[in-house]
Amino acid sequence: MTEADVVTALEDVHDAHVPVSLRAMGMLSDVSVDGGGVRVEVCMPCMACPAASYLSDRIRERVSAVDGVTSVDVELGWHLSWERDSVDAEARELMRTHGIQL
Repeated sequence: MTEADVVTALEDVHDAHVPVSLRAMGMLSDVSVDGGGVRVEVCMPCMACPAASYLSDRIRERVSAVDGVTSVDVELGWHLSWERDSVDAEARELMRTHGIQL
């Protein structure tokens, strides 16, 4: 299992408000693999995000399903600074089609 395997597994974990992946939203800050242990750091766009526990649970669920994973640590990066510019072009277009402007 590699970091790329983990990132691929996370592609269907979407921001709770926007139908795009955490990676595409620029919220996936770091993925590290050490043996069977995986650490995922997610940059939260707002301090009082009501979806924080939902996202943590979905991340654990998806990463735990990757072959070779024995433990998952999810860190919500409240200390990180999410920037609107970190949203990739494809996600921006999808958001526009849903009436969301950045």
